[in-house]
Amino acid sequence: MLAAVVGALVMTGEYSSGTIRTTFAARPRRSTVLAAKAVLVAGVMYVLALASCTLAYLVGDALLPEGRYARGEPLPALFGIAGSFAVAAVLGLAVGTLVRHSAGAVTTVIGLLLLPSLFGPLFGDAERWIAGLSPTAALEKLFEAGDRCAQKQLSIRS
Repeated sequence: MLAAVVGALVMTGEYSSGTIRTTFAARPRRSTVLAAKAVLVAGVMYVLALASCTLAYLVGDALLPEGRYARGEPLPALFGIAGSFAVAAVLGLAVGTLVRHSAGAVTTVIGLLLLPSLFGPLFGDAERWIAGLSPTAALEKLFEAGDRCAQKQLSIRS
């Protein structure tokens, strides 16, 4: 959610201060400006998320007792989590571009992230499909895949 909020605030900050007019005056093609912003926000979020998740993994690995917890391959999950932060930031940027108001964009992007997983159970057989629409569903899948891989490694060792 934090990455999506940052993405939304990057765009709405320009609209609220009025600097978006200067940006579009300097570069009239809106698609070029929006693509550059999306690449920049996604890249910065990816690097920050990868660094912070790697640091959290290393600290957790150092603090937890050896062999007590199931361990899988951390790199695919770390890259996937960093990628989901970048996707959430671009989603926030898109919502900020459409809404153009900070409070409305933040509320909308948080709703887009949370509502599919919250209201998915209300749709019966379509729950899996509707809950899968949420970007947070990708994070849940990464955690599940890491757990299955770790359980498989433990059963091989036993």
